[in-house]
Amino acid sequence: MFGLGLLWLACIWIVAGVSGSILPGIAAARPWTYDIVRRVTPLARWDSGWYINLAEAGYWEPPTRVGQETNHAFFPLYPGLMRLIVRTTGIETSLAGNLVSAAALLVALLLFAAWTERNFGESRVVPAVLVLLLFPTSFFFAAVYTEALLLALSLAAVEAFARRRPVIGVIAGVLAGLTRISGLVLAPYLALVAFRARRDAGDSPGRAIREATLAAASPVAGFGLFCLYFWRRFSDPLLFVTAQHNWSGQAKSILDGPSLIWRGVVEDFQRGRLLGGSPARTFEGLYLLVFLVLAAVLFRQRRHAEALFVFLTVAIVLSSGTFESAGRYVLPAFPAFALLAGLSSRRDLFRSLLVLSATAQAVYVWAFVHWYWAG
Repeated sequence: MFGLGLLWLACIWIVAGVSGSILPGIAAARPWTYDIVRRVTPLARWDSGWYINLAEAGYWEPPTRVGQETNHAFFPLYPGLMRLIVRTTGIETSLAGNLVSAAALLVALLLFAAWTERNFGESRVVPAVLVLLLFPTSFFFAAVYTEALLLALSLAAVEAFARRRPVIGVIAGVLAGLTRISGLVLAPYLALVAFRARRDAGDSPGRAIREATLAAASPVAGFGLFCLYFWRRFSDPLLFVTAQHNWSGQAKSILDGPSLIWRGVVEDFQRGRLLGGSPARTFEGLYLLVFLVLAAVLFRQRRHAEALFVFLTVAIVLSSGTFESAGRYVLPAFPAFALLAGLSSRRDLFRSLLVLSATAQAVYVWAFVHWYWAG
């Protein structure tokens, strides 16, 4: 799996490297200053700028109005690792982010292979890794984004509790809670995994419940540390929530999310811009629908813990009020990729889908490099 990961990373960087010379005249407007644009890598765009800013300057003062975008919407672990590498090696900040993502992905692939073999059998491992790597939006695993780190920490926590190694599981869970809000949906999944592992080992219900509680508390504790930092520094433990909602330009809560999404879907239909004006958002809506179906299939297969994890990952997007970024927000839902790999039993169809998906991924990389919104 390590070799496949290295090969994939090399291909992504080659595609990103040549993309700049392919149709450069139709590149989108660049939202960053020239000083930043000229020094970052081709796999550092859009939200990457916020991580670069955090790694270089830390958190700003809190927002003072609705619609004011600030870096408080981003969690500290990933930019903290970037800063550590920069201070240790002196390399450019965005490249440090790419290195964090690459290292995290390689670790994640090893863990994903072990998890897949334990849950689906050895024959499913390579197809599952291929599905994970060649999913259209999986290029974010190589970009200056948190997807690879969250995937690695999620798998580390799940594997640790499944193998009854709670200390490692707690550490990985806490770190996942410091990586992104999606880390919180790990809590019920870890609880179910830990409980099941202890009961299968013959431990008493009491001990199984205690370890399940510990497992669930670990990502919540990581998020709690993030909130505690904001409380001590800015006197607002929920500053992250405020900053997140500010990005929409309007006052809202997570309860408004589904209705805002539905309103946007209806508007896109009425104005005929599903593939014209908002193609990226349309495809991300389709990805979300696919993962909802996969969650239902996992549930039907009696893989209840995995089904809940995938469903809650989708629910995070639904609560946001927009489909934007849905294609990358679902990437840490690794059980869905292992399930999709079951199509490998139909060899010709599976190969065709992989080729189609890899082609779409290359197009996404080109769009991303040219500053088009890709998630």
